[in-house]
Amino acid sequence: MSGSEERMAIPLAELQEFAPQLRSVKEYMNRTGDTFDQYNDAFGDDRVVDALDSFVSGWKDGRSDISEQLTGLADMTDTVITTVTDYEDELARTLQDSGGGEGGGSVGGEQQAV
Repeated sequence: MSGSEERMAIPLAELQEFAPQLRSVKEYMNRTGDTFDQYNDAFGDDRVVDALDSFVSGWKDGRSDISEQLTGLADMTDTVITTVTDYEDELARTLQDSGGGEGGGSVGGEQQAV
């Protein structure tokens, strides 16, 4: 990579917030049908209740796919966080073992000719 425009920055703090937010959206979405059921008597006209039941039924069908996708995105986000964190930890250990990257040291603390 020749310049900073080719580097990829991964905002771990934002990603760490993203996965729980996705799971929260999924949980809220999956409760939607149950929320409408408690208001059926308040709607009055049976046509409104029937239309809402029809919508909720269709929503439940599509909701399953969306729910799976939200779970997949949240899991992928967790994997990215774990992978990057593990890589950074390994890099830090390697630098520490090599003398902190100063003085031309190599992995394992052995000196290397410069």
